[in-house]
Formats: sequence, structure tokens, C-alpha cells
Amino acid sequence: MPNFRFNLFHLFCLLILIGQSFTSCKKDQLLTSGGQLSFSTDTLKFDTVFTTIGSVTRSFKIYNTNKKRIRLDRIKLAGGANSMFRMNIDGEPTRDIQQVEIAANDSIYVFVALTVNPTSGLNPFIVNDAVQVTLNGQERDVQLEAYGQDAHYISDSVLTSQTWVNDKPYVIVHWAMIDSLNTLTIQKGCRIYMHQDAKLYVKGTLNVYGTKQDSVIFQGDRLDRDYFGYKDYPGEWRGIHFLGASEKSHINYAVIKNAGFTDAAIYVQPPNYFDINNPTLELKNTIIENSLGYGILAYNAFIRADNCLIHTCGSQNLAILEGGTYYFNYCTLATYGGLGINHSQEPTAAILNYRDTSLTGYTGHDLNATFTNCIVYGPLDDEIIFGKKNDWAYNVTLTNCLIKRTAVLSNVVSSNLIKNSDPQFQDYSKWDYHPIPTSAVKLAGVNIPGIIDDLDGLTRGSIPSIGCYEVQ
Repeated sequence: MPNFRFNLFHLFCLLILIGQSFTSCKKDQLLTSGGQLSFSTDTLKFDTVFTTIGSVTRSFKIYNTNKKRIRLDRIKLAGGANSMFRMNIDGEPTRDIQQVEIAANDSIYVFVALTVNPTSGLNPFIVNDAVQVTLNGQERDVQLEAYGQDAHYISDSVLTSQTWVNDKPYVIVHWAMIDSLNTLTIQKGCRIYMHQDAKLYVKGTLNVYGTKQDSVIFQGDRLDRDYFGYKDYPGEWRGIHFLGASEKSHINYAVIKNAGFTDAAIYVQPPNYFDINNPTLELKNTIIENSLGYGILAYNAFIRADNCLIHTCGSQNLAILEGGTYYFNYCTLATYGGLGINHSQEPTAAILNYRDTSLTGYTGHDLNATFTNCIVYGPLDDEIIFGKKNDWAYNVTLTNCLIKRTAVLSNVVSSNLIKNSDPQFQDYSKWDYHPIPTSAVKLAGVNIPGIIDDLDGLTRGSIPSIGCYEVQ
């Protein structure tokens, strides 16, 4: 009699072997269309701050999450032969390799190395590239990000009280925030380079102590633009953002250039606590230039600005919205357009006690704004607009100012106002906003106690000129 248990056991084993064979064959099949890839990271960061010529290696994994083996069309460095990076895949040094197979549910390592001389001023501060991986015609990227020069690097950081000194550059990547009740002090001569998406948030206090000889400069980190024939391009970084908790910030002799990507070079929110004796932000002898958006965008804020030049902005050089308190003395605001700046519709300045909202119509507060010895000029018929709504106070005073405006002034108190007289700048196409000796601003100002020198550090006359520069 046949052994039934024995035959059943063998049949079971045979079925297992057939199943394993079928699965093995299926896994051995090549996926020829579509397919999914995953990576151990989307950005490979080389976060070592180099102090000497150094080589650093990092790695990531490419996962084949499919049930069939795959053959990658290509793995390459986007920068090609000019890339500062290099790869090693399966023991083979390469910048571009094709037909790389990965078994089903398996993975491979990609090693990426970088050699850089961080003391070379020819390198960008941030070295970027990407590893491009193509499967069946579909391309995926892993970003590469490394430091190219020796500098202080600040990335995604909350800052406590500290002082930055002029020993080497500071580079802000993504964002940095001065925490509430803390102070960042920046000493004369410091250079602050902002990466393409970078913004400096001020929740506490920012004190910038530049001098005429050693101004503090905030700018984008794209130093390579010089090689393409244009030095300054607007919107290279996002700007400086003063949050509601910020208080008593001072900026003296600073240049804030090429910012305004997404909003403004300087953005000031309404203060959480309004101190009538201390502005949220005090600007002195400061230049804000070439902003893709606003120069200064302020909502119900408290700002004082003396001897400041704000020029060449894509939106208003100065936008005061929702009221607030403002003192602008000896300031020059001018825009004539430029590379990436279209000055055909937006006026140079807007002074409003309200803001349009989509739901309630308007929101606003009382406005108290005083402009003394200021220039607001450009090619439009009306380079400064005023707006009052509802019962919010509108106390706006222009004293000894020169403005470009053809429309009738209303709700504004003015004295010794000069309208529509060209200030005769030396050469605004070269950003030289010194008025020539025949300008109407000469001997047209009024003395302001406590402000003795102009933006160039030259002593003003007993009857001063209008604007940030004293006519010589």
C-alpha cells in the first residue's frame, strides 16, 4: 500500500520549490518601464567647515523598491567635468556612469567626495551640484551642498546674544533668528553673505555698528555673478524680517543690497508692545539698494531713519501700511528701473493708514509720519502716494522735501515743499545719487538738531541740502 503521508510530504516540498523558483525568476526579470526609486536622503550636505585644503567624502543609498531588478540608465553629476564633486560607484571612480543594475528590493551606495581649498576667494561660499539618477527615462536628483570658503556658517539657527567680529565672512544658509530677549551685535567691517533662500529674522534685537570707512554689508553669496558680466542682481536673498517681539534695533552704516526675494529687503511687523520712546528699528547712514520687492515694508511699525539712501526697488522703496509712527530725516528715495527692476507702475513710496483685506475690506491704525529734508523722485508722474481711510488718524507732514507728484495733495501738511523739480543726480544709472551743484535741493533744507554730517560723513551747512548727500 502506498505511503500516503510520504507522498503528501514530497508533494508539499515540490510546491515550495516551484514557488521559490517562480519568485526567483520573477525577481530576476528586468523592469523595462516605469518603476520607483527611493534615496536615503534628498540632500547630501558636506557640513565640515574647512580650515585647510581638505577632502571630505559622504554617501547615500539608492533603493530599488520594485519586485524586479532594475537597470539605471545613468548616474551622473549635473555639473559634469566642471563639477567640484566626484563619485565612486561599485568601486569605480566616475562623474557619469551608465547601465547600473540593482537587484529587486536591494540597494547600492553612491560615495561622493569633494576636495576644496577653503582659503581661495575664487570659490563660491556654497558649492552646489546634484547627482542625477535616471531610470527608464525618468530622472531623480539628490542635491549636493558644501562649503567652499572658510567662513562662519549659520544654517537654520536660533541665535542667542553674541557678537560678530570682522575676522572672516558670515554666511547664512536658509535662515537664522535672533531669539527674543537676545541681541546680535555686528561690528564694523563685517560681511554677511546670504544664500539664495536665506532670511535673517529678528525676534530680539539687532545692533549693527558700521562706520563710514568700514560699513557692514549684507548681500547674496553669488560672488560668481561677476564672471557673467553683472555684479548686482535683485532678489538674491530674502531680506531682514523684524518680528513683533523685536525691539530697539539699531543699524548704522550698513549696505543692504540685492535682497527682496518674496517680499522686502527690510520687513517690519507691528510691535507686540509699542514703546513711544524707542523705535522698533532705527536706521542711520544706511543704503538699501536693488531690492526685487520692497526696500522697507512696514505694518503699523515704529521706525526712524536718518541719512539713508533707498533706491532701485521693484515695489515701493518705502511702503507704510496700516498706520504706525515714522520719522524720516535727510533720506533719498529714488527708483529709475534697472536689471530685473521694472519701474513702470509702482511708485517709489506709499504712505497709508490702512491695508486692503479680502474679507473685511480694510484694516488699519492711526498714522503719524514726519518727513524732513527728504527726496522722493523717479520718472513716474506720481512717485509718492498718500491714502487715508475710515476714522484712523492720518498725521503726515512733509517739511522741506522734494517730491515727484502731479496729483493734488490731500490729508497732508507740508511746508517749503518742492514739487516736480529734477534733483539732478550725478548719474542714477550708476547708482550715484549725489545732486550736482545746480540742483534745487541745495540750501533748501532746514537744520535738524543732532544730525551734523551727511551719508558721506561730510559736515552739513548751516542751511543744509535736502537728501542724504550734502551738495558740495
